[in-house]
Amino acid sequence: MAVISVVFGVWLGVALAPASQAPWWQGLLDFAKSPGAAAFAALLAAVIAFGGISKQVAVSRASLTHQKESAQADAWWAMFEWASDRAIPRRQDERPLPVSVSIRTLERLAAEATEQVQEAACAGVIDVLTPAIDAAGLGLAVDGRDAVASEGELAGFAALASYVESNAGTPAASFAAEAHVYEFRVASALVSLSTQNPRVKIYRNPPSAADHGADAIAVVDGLRVIIEIKAYRSAAGLPSKILQAIRRLRGRVPDADAILVITTFPADLGPDQESELRATTALWRGPEDDARLLEALLHASSLR
Repeated sequence: MAVISVVFGVWLGVALAPASQAPWWQGLLDFAKSPGAAAFAALLAAVIAFGGISKQVAVSRASLTHQKESAQADAWWAMFEWASDRAIPRRQDERPLPVSVSIRTLERLAAEATEQVQEAACAGVIDVLTPAIDAAGLGLAVDGRDAVASEGELAGFAALASYVESNAGTPAASFAAEAHVYEFRVASALVSLSTQNPRVKIYRNPPSAADHGADAIAVVDGLRVIIEIKAYRSAAGLPSKILQAIRRLRGRVPDADAILVITTFPADLGPDQESELRATTALWRGPEDDARLLEALLHASSLR
């Protein structure tokens, strides 16, 4: 349209230039009868047609894009249904896929998801699969015997850890999986501390009549420390949550045993509450906190 306007303006200026010799409209009449007028009309018609065609093409492209997205969504849900049905069979006689395979498949589906509802669906299945992985027992001795993890347990935990790392902070994130991975990593840190320090021995809380529901038992200089590993979503209201957990555990733990709660956020009890409950807390977020964890274990054993 800009080109047409320029051409028409130039022609109009030329046509009106000899205005003293002939009426202004005479030039228009002469141009209307010339081949240039036909060319100009053809050009104008082509521009109008191009505009209409462009609009139709845009509509067609939008329709094709919608159809493609719809087909991709249908394919995604079909794959998700297949994966979830084999991860959690509906019939008891159906054999599920290995947990590690199911988690890896869900990790891939979460990466390919285009809607939050799809990501949330992956997280929901991960929540159900997580308890099948015995993360708390990996690496911890039970009743003096070293715990030996099967290849399936190790593969399942590796897949779960990968899923947690890949989907952290997204709608596909599973807090149940995050807590499970955190529990295993803390247990691994405890085992490492006991290997490096002869004063500390770590055992898995045995499933017996004396089970207190804690995650592990430490023996520090011959004194028992009951260990509870707690992962939280945020630090909001954490002190009161820690106190509630300690009081519940204290009701099942012998008075002679101290309590150590290991958390993802700092939550100091203070000297008075530590003395009253014979319990303390420790912050652990990674290997950089191992030294702090050892100090907390030694401190807990001194609460007599």
